[in-house]
Amino acid sequence: MTAEFGVLGPLSVRYSGTPVAVPAGKARVLLASLLLRAGEVVPVDDLVARLWDGGAPDPSRARATLHMTVTRLRQALGAANVVRTAPGGYVAEVAPDALDLHRFRSLVRCGRYAEALALWRGEPLSDVRSDVLHAEDVAPLHEERTAALEHRVEADLAAGAARDLVAELRSLVRLHPLRERLHGQLMLALYRSDRQAEALAAYRAARRVLAAELGVEPGPALRELHERILIANPDLAPAPPPRSEPVAVPHLLPARSPHFVGREEELAELSAHARRAAGPGLVVISGTAGVGKTTVAVHWANQVADSFPDGRLYVNLRGFDPTGEPVPTGEAVRGFLDAFEVPPARIPATTEGQVRLYRDTVGDRRLLIVLDNARDVEQVRPLLPGGSRCFVVVTSRDRLAGLCDTEGAHPLTLDMLDDAEARTLLARRLGRDRLERDEAATEALVGHCAGLPLALAVVAARAAVNPHFPIGLVVEELADEQDRLDFLDAGDPDASVRNVFSWSYRHLGPAAARLFRLLGRHPGVTLSTPAAAALAGVPLPGAVAAIEELTRAHLLFEHGPDRYSTYDLLRWYAAELSAAEDADADEAADRALNWYLHTGHRAKRWMTSDYVEPGLPVLDGVRPEEFDSFEAATAWFEAEHLNFVLLARAAADRGRCEYVPQMSAVSWNFLNTRSKWAEILSLGRLGVEAARRLGDAHAETVTRINLSSVCGRLGRFDESIAHSTRCVELSEAHGDDRILRKALNNLGMAHSATGRNDLAVDCLLRALEICHRQEGRPGESILLDTLATIHRADGERERALECLERALDLNLGAGDRYSAGINLANLGLIHLELSDLDAAALALDRSLEHSRAVGDRHNEALALTRLGDVRHAAGDTATARRHWRDALVVFRELGAPEMREPGERLLAHGTSVG
Repeated sequence: MTAEFGVLGPLSVRYSGTPVAVPAGKARVLLASLLLRAGEVVPVDDLVARLWDGGAPDPSRARATLHMTVTRLRQALGAANVVRTAPGGYVAEVAPDALDLHRFRSLVRCGRYAEALALWRGEPLSDVRSDVLHAEDVAPLHEERTAALEHRVEADLAAGAARDLVAELRSLVRLHPLRERLHGQLMLALYRSDRQAEALAAYRAARRVLAAELGVEPGPALRELHERILIANPDLAPAPPPRSEPVAVPHLLPARSPHFVGREEELAELSAHARRAAGPGLVVISGTAGVGKTTVAVHWANQVADSFPDGRLYVNLRGFDPTGEPVPTGEAVRGFLDAFEVPPARIPATTEGQVRLYRDTVGDRRLLIVLDNARDVEQVRPLLPGGSRCFVVVTSRDRLAGLCDTEGAHPLTLDMLDDAEARTLLARRLGRDRLERDEAATEALVGHCAGLPLALAVVAARAAVNPHFPIGLVVEELADEQDRLDFLDAGDPDASVRNVFSWSYRHLGPAAARLFRLLGRHPGVTLSTPAAAALAGVPLPGAVAAIEELTRAHLLFEHGPDRYSTYDLLRWYAAELSAAEDADADEAADRALNWYLHTGHRAKRWMTSDYVEPGLPVLDGVRPEEFDSFEAATAWFEAEHLNFVLLARAAADRGRCEYVPQMSAVSWNFLNTRSKWAEILSLGRLGVEAARRLGDAHAETVTRINLSSVCGRLGRFDESIAHSTRCVELSEAHGDDRILRKALNNLGMAHSATGRNDLAVDCLLRALEICHRQEGRPGESILLDTLATIHRADGERERALECLERALDLNLGAGDRYSAGINLANLGLIHLELSDLDAAALALDRSLEHSRAVGDRHNEALALTRLGDVRHAAGDTATARRHWRDALVVFRELGAPEMREPGERLLAHGTSVG
């Protein structure tokens, strides 16, 4: 899935080929401004000048409005979003080939002027209204286009196309009457078309225009051309085409692997790019060590070899090699010249001369060239041919972004094999019957190898040596993470997973190498740049630089905006290195844990007024993130919540138990709102165990409160009662009325759900008494909502309505939309039971609005179910079915027990729920 952007015409955004609508007005100006300077930070002041055409009428509010515009733009772009916040401004992080302006400039640098000009779709950004933008940023683009036009015309003249150029050049000199180069090209085109008189007349016309407009004579170059046309100088004739000498047809491709599997998409992408390439084609295949870059390149090259009748060249550049010495340019070029059977006497002594001869020899031949295992751009560039009919495939562990930027290369990144491809590879090596005899062991074997083709090949080779041994024995040897890399050592340095990884690692700078090692101590699924900065204890710019180096080397992978991860085998290798080299590894893990805790607290402030500061200080080297909106805070939790369970478990294993209950508490509001109950249960159990090991009764009660709530949500009322009862005991013993109030509320809810309304009322009244003693009556709205549930169960619906309306007023007054959504859903239910359908529909519509605004999907589904009941009671069965179906979809996604309610209603009305 890729995003593509266009500025060389009306503003264009496409994602996976589908147009993406960009809002009119400031959002469109903002995106255009960032794309025109893609890859660099555009200062806020520059953006303000373009969005308000010179200056905002109210500068004090300009930054806030700009931030809102950024948010709106990001939402509109969705998966195509490339707008990132940077110190002092914003930046559009666009892949080199994803922006037409980048492709235009790259093609111009490569001398592919016709292709470059074909990218223009009209007036740049004609649908973006900003005078400052067009004056300062768009105007220079016209100069670039005209210069490219002049270069293209020059090339066409040199190719003998003078007659075809005359009409175009007459039009161009009318459009650009002061550009002497165009006048000179028109004169030369006319002269080479046997129209000498018209060529001289064109000079006189140019002289008149320059005199009238600028008061000057033509420049020396134009005057000299005029004089040479006057005397019919023979040097003005086009050069004859170069004579080509017969050369051998090289066939240097290695044989393809007999065990090759998968990669259909990548092979198709290579073929498609080869077909599309109007001139010389260039693809860079990159990926981590052992992922199969060479195998893919060689397999594809052999597949399409017949399409390149003039020869196939191959060289292993040994950029990442055990010897540490990459192949020198001269050695690689000399190998190519030898393949062409160029006589040694013709080969120059200098590397520069050899490169010139190599390019002359290639000429306009249809060649396929594979440059395998390249170290860097400098090693590759001299080996790129000048011919327009060649196709070059480069493989490297480095992304070689410079080739994409300056040579117009198409990047192709290889990922790990998926499970099905990994099984197929093993089956080809070991036989399908052997794998099918123990499916569980085969699945575990695939998982241990993490989709790395090299690891799978090593394991298969070991298993093949003993064909009668069950696969389970191999799995047992791989099961220990500490010894896994030892098992994946085949004895051959080229086939040892650890050695292959080391060739990438040893080329890293010190800062990137240290961060890579410390990633072995980060248990999370992904991490962000700020998290990496905390882990390493370095400022943010240092982390940015280190991450960039690691992603270039394919030791770290970006899966989304500022979301990075590495593969399990690389993580184990990093952990192994860290254990050997980093005496401060535990301190690094503590910093990361501390960053997540304190950043989580800053996000939580936007989600609840019932907030308690963390009990642990911010550590040195930790800079928690700050948030300026509820949306930003919830977006952070959305990206990070999967890490909390893993971090808490790792903290417990390292004996950092003081963090574990706090990690549970800080993530509660988000996880509860999003109905992520499995994570709440995991964190809660870890938190209770850690609190008991610490002997911290307060931490235990805070954690058990959350467990009691989610157990009640899941219908596990006995567990809810047990957790709540223990909380009551602990909070009473320590005089903690805040926790006691919450525990009594949860206990009351559980008793009510099990039919003990008498006990429930006692708990709720006691909780309300505590609440009324406390300043500000914290939690009163929750208690009123619970009490309403009990009154409804007793048939006292008017009393229930009274409680809910009071609770709703309190929550709306406090800006608590999450709780207000729940109140309104309950109000809607009672109005429905009282047959007041209009009031029920109004309450439930409002409930949906609030719940969707805060992302409470569980209450959204409840409200949809009840709205369906309201529409059914009103006789609108079709709309009722739609609401029930929507509710069922959400409940299923959440794994909520309430899914049976809309499901039963749909079945009762003859609608499938499959």
